[in-house]
Amino acid sequence: MGNTGSFVYRVFISKKTSNLGFDVFVTNLSIADFVMGVYLVIIGIADRVYLGNYLWNDLIWRNSCVCKLAGFLCLLSSEVSAFIILLVTLDRLLVIAFPFSILHFCKQSAWIASGIVWSVGVLIAVIPLLPSTSDWNFYSQNGICIPIPIIRNYFSGKDYAFGVMIVLNGFLFLLITVGQVFIFWSVRVNSMTDTSKKTKDLTIARRLMTVVVSDFCCKFPVALLGLLAARGTPVSSEVIVALVIFVVPLNSALNPFLYTYNVMKERRRKAREEKMRKYFMSLTK
Repeated sequence: MGNTGSFVYRVFISKKTSNLGFDVFVTNLSIADFVMGVYLVIIGIADRVYLGNYLWNDLIWRNSCVCKLAGFLCLLSSEVSAFIILLVTLDRLLVIAFPFSILHFCKQSAWIASGIVWSVGVLIAVIPLLPSTSDWNFYSQNGICIPIPIIRNYFSGKDYAFGVMIVLNGFLFLLITVGQVFIFWSVRVNSMTDTSKKTKDLTIARRLMTVVVSDFCCKFPVALLGLLAARGTPVSSEVIVALVIFVVPLNSALNPFLYTYNVMKERRRKAREEKMRKYFMSLTK
């Protein structure tokens, strides 16, 4: 619901044109995060269908096309969402830190960058389904259809899962964090000579901290457990299920509030302030 609302607002309601690149990225982010919701719906329906008799249907479910589709959607959403957040960070960094530079995302370049990200995401998610990697049974390793590499036992495709979910996502998180720090530093420097910007500085700091913390809460547990499992530390199946169902999708649930509803709230506040300013100006006349 949150990502649907974000998509509708960006496409049909918001008419502001000063942040075209940002709006394109957030629109694509809402689509990617919506896909994670579709994955959770599929898993939820399967849970109800096989409730009480899953033991006898385990292999049937894990080797089904629906399970493979669910795993594909989960991995696609996770990777595209991470890349789009990196693009959002880069876009805000260029606008705030380098306001006079010509290297800004316009609507066309933002759509091209988003198209490249979706292509990369599809490639990452479809590689385990290719004939040459069919022996991996990548999306059939467990009942939740996504092989988080936090188990000690080796399985075909574990190195690929580790490279994507631990190494690649960790690298993306590092880039996002560095970008957010540079954005905050730029705003801080620009506001040091203008006391009227201190409130805005604090607001931006809260938003950036929220973005980094939410990203950290999703990426760090997976990375930590993956590294522990690589060293032979046992991780229970209950932890894996909880991680996939509650932790991995956390960003997808929070992103609409971080990138759309906060903006809506800020725009309404500015509209009220402008209305009050005009009202008091009319009284002084």
